[in-house]
Amino acid sequence: MTPPIGWRFPPTNGGRIDGFNDPGIAHFSGSPLASLARETIQNSLDARDESGTSAVHVSFELVRLDSADVGKRQLIAAIKACKRQEINDVTVQDALATALECVEERTIHCLRVSDRNTIGLRGDHWRALVKMQGVSHKPDLLGAGGSHGVGKYAPFAVSALRTVFYWTCYQENGRDVELCQGKSVLMSHESDEGETQGTGFWGVSENCSELRGDQVPGCFRLTEPTGEPIRGTSLVITGFRGAKDWRRRIGTSVIGNYFHAIATGGLTVLIEPEETTDQELFEIDGDSLEAWFDDLDRKTAKVGPAGERDADVLAQARTFWEMTTQEDATAEKQDSDLGHCRLWVRVAEGLPSKVGFVRRTGMLVTTRQPGLLRFSGFQDFAALCVFEDPTGNELLRRMENPRHDQFEPARLPEHEQERGRRALARITRWIRETIREQATSPAEGRETVISELATYLPDLNPDEPFDDAEASANDTNEPGFGTEVTVDLRPVRRRHTPTLSYQDDDGDGTGNGEGETGGSGSGRNHGDGGGGGAGDGDGDGGSGSTGGNRGRRPIPISCVRILADQSTANRYQLSFRAHASGVARLALEEAGDSSAVPRDDIRLVGDDLSLDRVRLVTGQRVVLQITADAPIADRAWRLTAVTVDGEGK
Repeated sequence: MTPPIGWRFPPTNGGRIDGFNDPGIAHFSGSPLASLARETIQNSLDARDESGTSAVHVSFELVRLDSADVGKRQLIAAIKACKRQEINDVTVQDALATALECVEERTIHCLRVSDRNTIGLRGDHWRALVKMQGVSHKPDLLGAGGSHGVGKYAPFAVSALRTVFYWTCYQENGRDVELCQGKSVLMSHESDEGETQGTGFWGVSENCSELRGDQVPGCFRLTEPTGEPIRGTSLVITGFRGAKDWRRRIGTSVIGNYFHAIATGGLTVLIEPEETTDQELFEIDGDSLEAWFDDLDRKTAKVGPAGERDADVLAQARTFWEMTTQEDATAEKQDSDLGHCRLWVRVAEGLPSKVGFVRRTGMLVTTRQPGLLRFSGFQDFAALCVFEDPTGNELLRRMENPRHDQFEPARLPEHEQERGRRALARITRWIRETIREQATSPAEGRETVISELATYLPDLNPDEPFDDAEASANDTNEPGFGTEVTVDLRPVRRRHTPTLSYQDDDGDGTGNGEGETGGSGSGRNHGDGGGGGAGDGDGDGGSGSTGGNRGRRPIPISCVRILADQSTANRYQLSFRAHASGVARLALEEAGDSSAVPRDDIRLVGDDLSLDRVRLVTGQRVVLQITADAPIADRAWRLTAVTVDGEGK
C-alpha cells in the first residue's frame, strides 16, 4: 500500500511554540537576493565532485508549478490556521495574506536553484539541510565554506510562501539514489493533532520523511535528455519574491563574491536571461566574465543612487579579478598553520586601499579583517590574499563568523584559540609588510605627522597592531589580536593627587585662575581654571587651571593611539610618545564639538599603577593598559600630560 503523501506540521507535544518571525530568515531579510546567491553557491562548491575536472555549475531559472503539485489544499489549511491565531502584528498578518493569495492561484511562480558536477547530498548532509536547525554537517569536506548552518534559511527569505522543495541525486553502491522533500516555515497553529510546530514537511505524511526513487514527482527532478537523473541538488523556491531586476542583483552577488572561483575555472553560473539579453551572457564563466562586468556596470548605472552599493561591489571585484588574471602574485608565504598563501598588491590612484581574503572555495570572505583596515601614509592600493591549503582553510572556516565577513579566533575551542590568534597575527603582519614595501609614499611625502589630530582621533580598530620599532621578530610572541602588552613602567610613590582641569592648546587669557590647590605660583597657562581655591599664573598657552599649581608644565606628546583589546571587554591599549622627561599626570577627556568632558573613571590596569604619576622619558614610546567604568569605544579622545610638583625637568 502506498503511504499517504502530503504536508504535516508535527505536534508540539507540550514543547516549543514557534512564532512567525523566524531568526534564521530574518538574518537574510536585509539583502535577500544577494544572500541567496552567496549561500546557495557556497553549498554547491562544498559538494564539488572531486573525481572530475569539470567546474561546479549552478543555475538560477524561473519555473511555474501547478499549485496541486505543492500540496495546495493542505498548505491553504495551514496558512488559514495561522491567520486564526491572535496576532497583533500587522506585518505578520500581511505576510500570511500574501502567502494565502499566492497558493490559491492555479500556478505558482518559482525560482529553481540547481547544481551539477557535485556529489549530491546524502545521509547527515541531507538531514542537516532539510531537518536540522543550527547545524552545518561538513566533517568530511575539508576546507568547506559553510560552518554555522544559517545559510539554509536564505531561500526562505525570498519565498512569499516561506516554502522550499529540495531534491538531490547521489550515487551509492553504483546506483543513483533520489530524495525529495518540501519544507514550510510558518508558525505554530491548531490542527487535528492539536497545537503544531511552526515548521512543516511535505513527503510521507506519517513520519515526515522524504520521498525516494519513483515516488519523486517529475516536476522536481533534474534529468539528462536521456531521462537519467543529473547528480546534484536542486531547490525550488515557491512564490519567488524577485524584484524586476532580480537578475542584475543576483549577477552582482555572484561576481562580487565568486569572481576568483569563476576566473580559475572552478565555477560557472547560469542566470536565466531576459529575451533581449546578449547570447554571450547566458552563462558566467572565465571567458564571459569581462562582458558580464560591463553589462552589470551599465545596468547598475541606470538604477541611479539606489545602485551605488552594487557599483562599489562590482568595482572592487573587477579590480581583484584583474590583479589575479593579469599579474603574477606579489608575494607568497608558507605558513605553519594556514599553509600556502598568495598575495597580490596593486598600487594606483583611486584604488580602495582594501585587503580581500579569498578562501580555497574561491569565495571572497572579507575586506574588513581587523588589523588590515586603515593604512595611513600609504599610497592608494588594492590587495588580495588567497589561501590555498585545505588544512589551513579548515582552520579559517572554523574562525569565520556567521556573516562571513571576519575571522575570529574566539570562535575556536579554547585550547585552539591561541593557535588561531597567532596564525592571523602572522599573516596580518606579512600582508602589512608586503603592502608597505609596495605602497609607501615617495620619500618627499613618506611621513606626515599631524600631532593635533592624533590627539583627538583614536584607533579603536587596530590597523597597525605591531609597532615597527618594538615588534618582535619572533612570530610566536607578536602583540596584537588580544595579546596582553608588557609595559615597562616604574611605579612612583604617590604623594598628592589633586584633580586638575586641562588646558587648550591655543587660548590666551588674563592669568587669573581658580585652582584646586589654591595659593600662588608661576605656571605656563593663562585663563580660567577649575573651582576650589584661588591662584594666579601667567605665561603663554591656552585656557586651563594649571596656573595655580607651582612648578607644573605641560609635556608635549604625539603619536597617540587607543586600541581595543580583543580578548577583554572594555580594556584598551593607550600608547603615545613623550617629547620631554619628568613624572607626569595623564588626563583623558572626551572631545566634543566645542568643549571636552573630563572622565575620572579611566584608570590603569594594575594595582600599583596610576595615571596620576607616570614617569616619561624624552622620545620614549609609552604603552599602557587602561580600563574604565563606562565604555571607551566609539568616542573621540584627548590626552594631556602635565608634570607633577617638583618632579619636572
